[in-house]
Parts: sequence; structure tokens; C-alpha cells
Amino acid sequence: MLELQYSAAGPGCTWDEALLAPMAELNGEVLEALAAGAAPELQCQWRALGEPGRLRLARSPFLLVEAGFSRAEFWCSPPRAAVHEATPALLAPRGLLATPLLRRVLLFAWHLARANRPGARIALGMSAACAGAVAGWRFADLEALAEQRPAWIRPRWQDRPEVWQAWLSAALQESPQALERVRLWGLQSLAAEVTALHA
Repeated sequence: MLELQYSAAGPGCTWDEALLAPMAELNGEVLEALAAGAAPELQCQWRALGEPGRLRLARSPFLLVEAGFSRAEFWCSPPRAAVHEATPALLAPRGLLATPLLRRVLLFAWHLARANRPGARIALGMSAACAGAVAGWRFADLEALAEQRPAWIRPRWQDRPEVWQAWLSAALQESPQALERVRLWGLQSLAAEVTALHA
């Protein structure tokens, strides 16, 4: 079982609903993709989760997607400007997430980087340098990334079933404390990624 360490949120701590609502919608689609492609050891938990549990997971205070937002060098130049990008879009390796969802994730990240830098840094684990780079991208750049590098954006912790086992176990419990613990652990993990790269 994954050991989760966290620090409790202060009294009266709330998440911004204007940020949570669209993020929950995207997270719901990510969770559907994860459930469809679940490892055998997690399939029973995904089935037991049901719609209510999936909605609880989707309401996490960060996007359940990994896209290298902590690493500005990944985002410093759009795909159209990358001379090493020679793979045709149709032959690019596919991940679990469908291209329309990738576009929505990228548009959400772009919007947050432009309109809510603190929110982008928390919800996406985005470094300050990355936020500046993403904010300068054009719609055409986002479209090119979704088409040319679909495997670059993937569900968070996709290759760590022990993490998802902890999340699913927490979401199956009626008490909200277990789910709050894994949410806070997730936030700490995102912060640690950015800190480790820019220490």
C-alpha cells in the first residue's frame, strides 16, 4: 500500500469553485480513460467505484494529467518550430487520452497560464517559467501539439498502480478524510516535482 504523507489544510480552507468546475469535467474524462484501460489488479476497484466515487475523484484540486508542466524546456517552443519533429500525426504513438480531450486539456492549461498564474501553478504543477511559455502559445500551436505529440499528455501516475489503488480505496470510503489525505498528498507531489527541478 502506498504511504501517503500530508499536512492538514487550515480551518476554513476552500478550493476556488470557478477553477474546480472545469477541472472536474476534464478529470472525469481522464478517469473514464483510466477505468477503460485499467491494470487487471485495479479493475475490481474501478467497477466498485461507480459514478458517485468517480465524481469524488474528479473533484480533486489539481488536474489528473501529466504533461511535463514542471519543465519549461518542454514548452519553450511549439511543435511547429521543432526541427526534430518528423513523425506524421497519423503515425504518432497514441496514449490513453483521445485527441479531443488533449485539446481541451491544453486549452485549459493555456487559459490558466494567461488568466490565473497561481491557479496554473497549483492545479497543473506548472513552473513559473512554463506558465510564461505556455501563455505565449497560439491556438494553432495547441492544435499541433494535440495532433503531433498525443502520448506526451497522459493520465497522472499512469504507470504507478499503487498510487491509483490508494486513490480508489479512498474514494470508496464514505468518510471524506481519506480522500482529502490523498488529495493533499497529490498537491505535495506536484509541488515537489517543481521544487526538485528548480532547486
